[in-house]
Amino acid sequence: MADNGHKSVEKNVEVLKDEVSKELRELGREARHKADSAKKDVVHKLYEAAEGIRREVRENKAGGDATETADKFAHGLEKAAHYLNRHSFDDMGEDVERAVKRNPLPMLGIVLLFGIVLGLLLRGNGKQS
Repeated sequence: MADNGHKSVEKNVEVLKDEVSKELRELGREARHKADSAKKDVVHKLYEAAEGIRREVRENKAGGDATETADKFAHGLEKAAHYLNRHSFDDMGEDVERAVKRNPLPMLGIVLLFGIVLGLLLRGNGKQS
């Protein structure tokens, strides 16, 4: 009799384990979808920012040095957008890990700066929808 109760508990545990496993896979898919969507938004914002910088320089008829500096900055934003667009999160994680191991302190500064820029881009003009 106790043996039947033990088998019943094992069966219930197995069913529960399968359900939890399915839920975790679904949550993983949803998280990946949201991350991919956010990455696409960031890529779009980086391209928009580069275009906006170049437009402002043209409209304000800035001098040669200002134009060159703005173009270099805009080009850097485009390179970042291109990198994000072409690489998976796994690829980016491996790249970051290698870079941090080679240059830990400079990477800390770069990550901080990138976080600030990314935060400003995602925040947009500060208006809430």
